[in-house]
Amino acid sequence: MATTINTTFSSIFLTSHLPEEVSITTDQESLEVSVLVNSSKVFSSVYYPYNQEIIVRDIRSIVESYMSGAQRNIATLKIEAKGAETIKETVTYDDDGNIHVSYGSDTSSPTVVSSDDITVIYCRFSTILSSEAFLSSHFLTTLRSALIPRSGSMKLSFFATTREASSISARIYFSQLANPSLILSLDCDLGETPSDFDSISSKVLSHAYLKTLVDRATHFSCKVHGAEYRVGNRQFNLFFTDEQPCDTFHFLNAFNHLDTAYLFAATTTKTEIDHSEAVCGHYTQFYDESVKVKHEVETAPLTPQEASWLSEMLSSKYVTRQIDSFTSAKVLISDITSEVTDSDKDLIRLKFSWKYADGTERL
Repeated sequence: MATTINTTFSSIFLTSHLPEEVSITTDQESLEVSVLVNSSKVFSSVYYPYNQEIIVRDIRSIVESYMSGAQRNIATLKIEAKGAETIKETVTYDDDGNIHVSYGSDTSSPTVVSSDDITVIYCRFSTILSSEAFLSSHFLTTLRSALIPRSGSMKLSFFATTREASSISARIYFSQLANPSLILSLDCDLGETPSDFDSISSKVLSHAYLKTLVDRATHFSCKVHGAEYRVGNRQFNLFFTDEQPCDTFHFLNAFNHLDTAYLFAATTTKTEIDHSEAVCGHYTQFYDESVKVKHEVETAPLTPQEASWLSEMLSSKYVTRQIDSFTSAKVLISDITSEVTDSDKDLIRLKFSWKYADGTERL
């Protein structure tokens, strides 16, 4: 019996769809099973078969742990099973009947069996659709629409295979400055998805970019209100507002992709000062003083979809706050109150606290 990896893998997997167990049959006394991600060995252990079968468990947690720590949203996975090396053994008998065993310096090459390369996309949520069906119909975000300021932007990413040749288009809604009450639309063909190799592609959408497309087509002053952006079967609705957000955060979402959250919220800053006191004569002096600053946030009313998406930020391992147009600083989020309801009567508001990771406030 040869060594065989029995579990069937498709060429593309969301990490949440990876099998819980991998079955390997073998006639070897032991196998070294390794999990390789982007050709790096992230897990390796020696297994001893029972009834000529080995079961390897927790593949998903091994892969997701590595990709999360490395902040990767796409990787190549391979499972490798290697037999033990065998040393050539020579047995001889002398005239007195004694047995002599000698071992040669040459060793036989171990048997190595591996799976094909598997493309994996990081995903914390399981889906009803298969991995390929989901990726061909969804962007790498759980949002389906977003309201952003006109000065802001939204980065949309998607996974496309070499077999996919999807058109990219946008339907832009705008009005003339001379007649702001009349909403017009413009359909724009923006090309096709790249097809050189399986990859994640991104596009940054902003008011300035969409307005440029309208200006080229109409040649009159206009104001863009929103757009429907499509890549094949994927669709995202983007809306613009003149209101400025109270805060802007960037975070790794459920797909380990960097998302931007423009928060319309109320923020309360609390400062806690702790120190020791020393008295010398008639004078009192403070020492060992520490200052802790915490910012408490309560969001404006959210839709259930927005609240669920924003909850990803509250549990994300990487969150930064935008200081200005060029600078962001890492923050830590705590004291989270996240209650998402589908009731039409109750308003959804999320509450949380944040502080700078290095403990230093910014001006």
